[in-house]
Amino acid sequence: MVFSSTAFLFAFLPFVLIVVYPLRRAWQNAALLALSILFYVWGAGADVRFIFTVALVSWCLALVQRRLPKPWSSVVLAFSVLLVILPLLTVKYVPPMTALFDPAASAEVILPLGISFFTFHAISYLVDVARGQLPPERRIDQYFLYLFMFPHQIAGPIVRYGEIRTEIKARLRPSTDDVIYGLSRFSWGLAKKAVIADACGTVASAVWADAGTGQPMNFTTAWIGAIAFTTQIYFDFSGYSDMAIGLARVFGFHFPENFASPYRSASATEFWRRWHMTLSRWFRDYVYIPLGGNRHGVVRSYIALIITFALTSLWHGATVPYLIWGGLWSAALMVERVTGLRKTERLYPIRRITAALFIVFTWVAFRSPTMNEALGVWRGMVQPDFGWPTPSVMLTLTPLVIVCLVIGVLGFAIPGRSSQRFFDHLVLAGQENVLRRPRALVLGAVSLALGVIFSMWTSFSPFLYFQF
Repeated sequence: MVFSSTAFLFAFLPFVLIVVYPLRRAWQNAALLALSILFYVWGAGADVRFIFTVALVSWCLALVQRRLPKPWSSVVLAFSVLLVILPLLTVKYVPPMTALFDPAASAEVILPLGISFFTFHAISYLVDVARGQLPPERRIDQYFLYLFMFPHQIAGPIVRYGEIRTEIKARLRPSTDDVIYGLSRFSWGLAKKAVIADACGTVASAVWADAGTGQPMNFTTAWIGAIAFTTQIYFDFSGYSDMAIGLARVFGFHFPENFASPYRSASATEFWRRWHMTLSRWFRDYVYIPLGGNRHGVVRSYIALIITFALTSLWHGATVPYLIWGGLWSAALMVERVTGLRKTERLYPIRRITAALFIVFTWVAFRSPTMNEALGVWRGMVQPDFGWPTPSVMLTLTPLVIVCLVIGVLGFAIPGRSSQRFFDHLVLAGQENVLRRPRALVLGAVSLALGVIFSMWTSFSPFLYFQF
């Protein structure tokens, strides 16, 4: 069950609001936990056993490790992380590895819904407890609510327990502004997903279908496909994050932001400070810094950077295109460090254009199942053949799709100096970010109407990051 499905919009979400809001605050946690588990079982069925394993192991071993002296607590932490990550390793990486040695074996991977994000949440909790940044949670129901809370359990954002621990325990009733802002932002995210991302996805799918058959690709087709996927993945994933953050606000939780207009970046360093920010911070705090970060010289920092991006690539998938994608970004980050480009303000317009081209270019590898597709699209992007798109792609270029592609291109033209998100710019006023209620209500109503209409009109399209 996804947020853009009719089952969620017309059955599950209204039911949750009707059941949870009238309850006393002391009972709201229990209701949210029960409904969140129902949400997961509805979407994942028997795969819920993987998540219960992760939840139980991380909760129990966090209590144990804080009672032990330092050497033993470190051993328990390592053992805990291994147990928590084992289900993910088993279902995500064993099939591809088996297929390498046994050609008859299938390398197809069907992941238990949301297992990657559950794993990240549990590891962050275990490490934060081991570092003394958090006390171990003694109430299993409150810890389970943190892991199972339905807004973020499928595809993030990655929320650390310390960020919402107080809100879980206090359960203050959300203000009217919180509810209006949350519902409006949820609707805004739904429109981004159902209208823009899904429209661009039809074009990207047609282009990569041509690439999969080995059909030669001209400049026009390749660039339309690359821009279509660049637009799709941003509006799809940021739309989901908007929906998750908005739903959480409705129930009184403040999730961290996950995107900050990444396509207006002027460097690779800036891009990763704006794209999937909770994942970037997770790898920084739990991989890059423990490997030494930039505290032990240039060579050590480069090694830590390469390992971090290699793990980021492997998390997305154990395929060559994902490794190429991660390698390109780690190379760009190292070049910026060597040359000092990550800190300079010189040649800003040229750096914006270069960053935009690099972003579009690297998304090709991310989208491609194999290197054959990636190379096919890349060849088309660099050859001077400016013919018409292929017939299959032309069929997808409806007026709506063309408008959505233009919106995607305009995402690169947003002034880079602006610090406020576009949605917040529309509904908040002043330095205190006071909610403009009438504007938020109108924007939310229009976005909801568009999102619902397009969700029902088009065929089912799951969120891209559900596969991870």
